[in-house]
Amino acid sequence: MVTIFCLVFLLTFFASCRSQQTPHFDEADWLDRVNATDASLLYAAHVNEEGEFFNPWMPRSMEPAKEGRRFFFRKKMVFNDFPAGQYGPVTNDYDYLAAPVNNSISFVGHASFFIKIDGVTIALDPFFSNKALVIGKKVKIPFDYSKLSQNPVVLISHNHYDHLDTKTVKKLIKKEAVFIVPLGLKNFFEKKGAKEVHELDWWQSVSIGTVHYTLLPAQHWSRRIGQKANTTLWGGFMIEASKTIYFSGDTGYFCGFKEFGKKYKIDYAIVTAGSYEPRWFMYYQHMNIEEFFRAAGDLNAKTVIPMHFGTISLSDEPLVYPLHAINTYLEQNSQYGNQVKTLRVGEYLNIP
Repeated sequence: MVTIFCLVFLLTFFASCRSQQTPHFDEADWLDRVNATDASLLYAAHVNEEGEFFNPWMPRSMEPAKEGRRFFFRKKMVFNDFPAGQYGPVTNDYDYLAAPVNNSISFVGHASFFIKIDGVTIALDPFFSNKALVIGKKVKIPFDYSKLSQNPVVLISHNHYDHLDTKTVKKLIKKEAVFIVPLGLKNFFEKKGAKEVHELDWWQSVSIGTVHYTLLPAQHWSRRIGQKANTTLWGGFMIEASKTIYFSGDTGYFCGFKEFGKKYKIDYAIVTAGSYEPRWFMYYQHMNIEEFFRAAGDLNAKTVIPMHFGTISLSDEPLVYPLHAINTYLEQNSQYGNQVKTLRVGEYLNIP
């Protein structure tokens, strides 16, 4: 009897969750809120007395448990057919990473990139294992770590499993990698055996060799199993070498892009443009295609490269749909044609 009662309760609970109406999201109101934020708060204190970090220009207001439950039991959006095969991954052996004079930006999938500049190899949010916690990759990218030189510099934007991958970190530690991470994450890497870890707050910098790295604000959050929410920081990075390269990490659209565009002369910007549907859940932490282009304009970078798609599905839009949506947008907005450069997973861009 108890078992039957529990089963009926669970079925009723699941049905009620699935039957809830999709929350309304007002894009115009959201843009007004972003435009009304005070950019000076990008420099404000951003940790409370309990040791929890927050975004002072616009704190996250949603109820994580309630909204997370609604997201988990949602009815997924349906997308029209599109030529997905045109945007699938390409084969790359990454042999060129060994060339000492090669300058390039390589898209390895999702938010993972290799940057080779001025003889230095830099890895951005490397995620080469086949799952993020329990969510498996739909496109598995095997990587031969022997292609990497010793002492690569590894930038980690935040602690979510699709950006901070333990298996990959352990492999990179064997390459004597140097890690640059946001506040609160140094201990994680040192426990894994990392010998050199630089922990930064927003606007703090470190120079390694001839390259200068600065952690910048981003509009996101952090959590990992066994960790209280937001007790480690998140952010993007500005990399200053013979070229200036910005990496947004995970972020929603926010006033930071205009500020970065004013402070830096950016040659290349790698900016998130995936995991954005449904908007009622993703709007604060990820950008849709229109916001990606808005951010591109704000940053005033010479070249902008979209990311956060192509290997693992964390939202409703199909795996490579953002590339299709971006190319469609470019066809209708020619002013971005010389600025935005799309890369399929496995493709790379030579830096002149």
